[in-house]
Amino acid sequence: MFGSKWVFKEKRDGRFRARLVCLGYSQMLGVDFSDNYATVGNDITFRVIMVLRLIYNLQAVLLDVETAFLYGKLEEEIYMEIPMGYKEVYADPGNNKVLVLKMAMYGGVQAARHLFKRLSDVLITLGYNPCESDPCLMYKSMEKGYVLF
Repeated sequence: MFGSKWVFKEKRDGRFRARLVCLGYSQMLGVDFSDNYATVGNDITFRVIMVLRLIYNLQAVLLDVETAFLYGKLEEEIYMEIPMGYKEVYADPGNNKVLVLKMAMYGGVQAARHLFKRLSDVLITLGYNPCESDPCLMYKSMEKGYVLF
């Protein structure tokens, strides 16, 4: 079981955003997670793709997924302390209630691993294949050529 905290940020338009993050530094190997390795794209692969894009005048689309780490599904059973602000609901001093996480959260040690696993599972069901030399590069054969992801 580990703690959580609120992170507040003021947006450009003056509104405020609150994000609940878990205190991943207090997670323990073997208790809260068993593996935290997340596949990372190779810089050489990126450079080759950029050179091919320039040579063949290919179209590139950049993608930024908002709240990306919140889409990973947890495989482990993880408990988190109730965050400050919600504790008033459980005012009983002897109360030891906790939250059971079903999805990954920002700050979790294994959040990047679960995000990559879910993304690659979705891409494989859509017909993409992982590249043998770089598993972060997924490709799909189309009528007019290939789509790289």
